[in-house]
Amino acid sequence: MKFTVLVHKGPDEAVVSSVIKIAKNARAKGHDVTIFAMAPGVMNLLRDDFTALIGDGVNITVCEHNRSQYKAPENIEGVKYGSQYDLAIYAQDCDRFISFT
Repeated sequence: MKFTVLVHKGPDEAVVSSVIKIAKNARAKGHDVTIFAMAPGVMNLLRDDFTALIGDGVNITVCEHNRSQYKAPENIEGVKYGSQYDLAIYAQDCDRFISFT
């Protein structure tokens, strides 16, 4: 099963811990997980537990436009810096779409 998770909340929001748990649990069951972060959600790149998901096989893409607006970290290995077009493709191609906005 393919999951796409939209993260619109910043690193201090409690729901981000839920995003991380959902992603880890889904990967542990062999599911594909893609996280798309936008707006304040791009600031989750500051969280080590968020970016560590890459090592678990989670695909993380952030909106580059928002990343530059919020001055979030760039050039993190394994993170794709994309656009709303990427989100549209992920939403179309997934089996389950979960939004934290």
